[in-house]
Amino acid sequence: MKTTVLIAGATGMLGRRIAHYLLLDNKTSVRLLVRPTAPDDAEKASLLKQLTGGGATVIEGDLSEESSLNRATTNVDVVISAVQGGSDIIIDGQLALARAAQRNGVRRFLPSDFALDLFKAPQGAPMFDMRREVNAELDAMDLEVIHVLTGGFMDTILDPQAANIVNIHEGTAHYWGTGEEPFNLTTIDDTARFTSKIAVDWSVSGGVYAIAGAETTMGRIIDDIARISDRSLSCHIDGSIDELRNIIRQKANPWEAIGLWYFISMLTTPPFIAVENGRYPDLTFTSLDDYLSANYSMAR
Repeated sequence: MKTTVLIAGATGMLGRRIAHYLLLDNKTSVRLLVRPTAPDDAEKASLLKQLTGGGATVIEGDLSEESSLNRATTNVDVVISAVQGGSDIIIDGQLALARAAQRNGVRRFLPSDFALDLFKAPQGAPMFDMRREVNAELDAMDLEVIHVLTGGFMDTILDPQAANIVNIHEGTAHYWGTGEEPFNLTTIDDTARFTSKIAVDWSVSGGVYAIAGAETTMGRIIDDIARISDRSLSCHIDGSIDELRNIIRQKANPWEAIGLWYFISMLTTPPFIAVENGRYPDLTFTSLDDYLSANYSMAR
């Protein structure tokens, strides 16, 4: 008998990958909760065509519509939330989805965590405060809740085109702190592959499961990119963690400093004590060196 999985946020960068890997499992049936307006977006329409071509079923609905959530969660075993957004989505929407899941006898719920250890992240970081609020309620529900933690997304933070830390084209690097603060990174694809496996693995129980492709520091990243690209990088320290904290405090609205909140959260949240990388032997995680070699060696 097939396990039926509903994915909310299936047209996003992570949700689409989770759906793809679940569809490779012939023991899994995949539903996609999609807003009625999604087909109007050419990119999303193309993506949905690929996923439905692979066997997925589209359920039109919205996290704010109880009737559509009831329809979407009926006869479902697992709900995976890969949604992103503000409190209307992360708090109100996810809780509405979880309540519908509970009403309709869904066994397992995976919330949209997929980040560093948000349970230890600094208070005041809006993206993590929201998730902690949701998770406190989820864990009290009659659902088996699985929290997947990943650290930062390696391919977002270290994308050569984004130049978040290193601008390889200008030969510069910048960061906050000392450069020695440790943090975890995992690729989006590895996150999706692990999530697709643990979501339907009935040998595991509810709880927190951390994975990481790497534990590193800003300084090591810069040194590694300089070595792989064979370029000398001019480094600039934007300021200390205390200076960063003071800048954030001066913002009346924490969302105005969301980028800075991500930096300080990475630098002050302890890396994972243990990871589940070895849980599935056929899943090999992308190392930092492999990622950097694939994306920065062209600069030589």
